[in-house]
Formats: sequence, structure tokens, C-alpha cells
Amino acid sequence: MIKVILVDDEKIALEELEYALEQFDNIEVLKTFSDPLEFLKELPNHNPDAVFLDIEMPEVNGFVVCEEVLAQRPDTVIIFVTAYDEYAIKAFEANALDYVLKPVTQKRLEQTVDKIAGRKHENRENMLASDLSQFDRYLKMNMNKILVWENEEIILLKPSAVLYLKAHDGNVVVVTEQKEYKTRNTLNYWEQRLADSGFFRCHKAFLINMDKVEKITPMFNNTFLLRLTNRREDIPVSRNAGKKLKKILGI
Repeated sequence: MIKVILVDDEKIALEELEYALEQFDNIEVLKTFSDPLEFLKELPNHNPDAVFLDIEMPEVNGFVVCEEVLAQRPDTVIIFVTAYDEYAIKAFEANALDYVLKPVTQKRLEQTVDKIAGRKHENRENMLASDLSQFDRYLKMNMNKILVWENEEIILLKPSAVLYLKAHDGNVVVVTEQKEYKTRNTLNYWEQRLADSGFFRCHKAFLINMDKVEKITPMFNNTFLLRLTNRREDIPVSRNAGKKLKKILGI
């Protein structure tokens, strides 16, 4: 039995897709969600074989949801369901397992279900690495917020609200002027994702928002200390990063 979850903010489309999938003997619809954030909160309680995702949703789009699903459950198959053919045809045909255009037909779903059944018997590791690599530039274009966790709640932060990210006790902490949050992604991951948002990896344990730097204190051997907005502590700049920082600042 193939277990699936459906996520679409349009309730009518969600009900139609659920009904269509329930016509297959080998499909079990575990749950449907009209709120993508609610789905992400409940994801640890479910183990779907596949998730059917809409793209254009409020607060957080399907690309961001896809990223979080694969981070938590890399063996889960992602099926994008959308009315916008440009996403599927130009971007994801070779990367997502399938891309179904609305309105969804039963014949089209038969192809998708067959693909999911075949994928359950394949090794996902190489495919996942390829998927994440291909999705990366699209995620950068479409994700304008940083997804963090506070207890079991999901918080969406604008990059401009973040002072820095730090690796601490095996976790990555996102620091704002008001609070600190945990994220489930690595510092290397955020370094790549936030490179175009003005973030700089100043140290193996720190990724800083350069717009928040108020003071730079030169030390020795191309090292520096950085003071950020409304913070008392100094952020270290490693020797290798110091060389890059000097080039960035033109000093």
C-alpha cells in the first residue's frame, strides 16, 4: 500500500485530488492539509511514501515545503500539483518524480501512481542528492524567509531580521535582536542558501548578516572581531575568512 499526504490551500482542489486517489486500490490517503505550516508541524507524526504538493500557497510555497520534507524524510517522494505549467515543464520535469497539472485527470494520476510504486523499489540516495542540487536555485528564488523552530511551532523569519547563525552543541541557532531559534539545517546549508542575501561565513561556527555589522576590530594574522547591531558580544573572523573580508571591504 502506498501511503500519501496531500497539501493544497484550495480546499476544493484538495477534495477532488483526495477522491481521485482513493479510487486506486494501492493508495491510502493518510491525511490532507490546506495549511502547509500545519502539515510541517505534523510531519514527524507521519511517514508517507509520497506527498502531493501545490506550489502557490500563502506564507510558504511548495518549494519550501518540499525542502523541509526531504530534510526530515529523505525517502519521501514529492509530487508537485499545480496550475502553472512553467514550473513543471521548464524546471522540474527531470527532478521531481512527477509534476501533475490541474485540473487533474484520472488517467494522468494513473501514470503518477505507477511511478510512485516503481520508486518504492529504487535506491533514493543518489536521486535525492540530484534533486536537492537541481532544486537549489529554484528554492533560492522562491524562499524569501528562513524556516526555524520554537518548541513545536514553525517560525518564518525574514533574512533581514537575522543577525547571525551559529553552530552550538550540535545545533544551528538563528539569532535575531529579540530571540534565538533552532533550525534543522546545517550551517553549510544556510551558507549556500543565504549567500545572495548578504550573509558571510566569517568562521566555521558563524554565518553573519553583513548588513548588521556595526564595528570591525582588526586583530592579528588577518583576523578580526565583529560587533553586530545591539549585541555586546564580538563575533570572531577566522584567518581565512579575514582575507575574504578584506577583499569584500576593499582594505
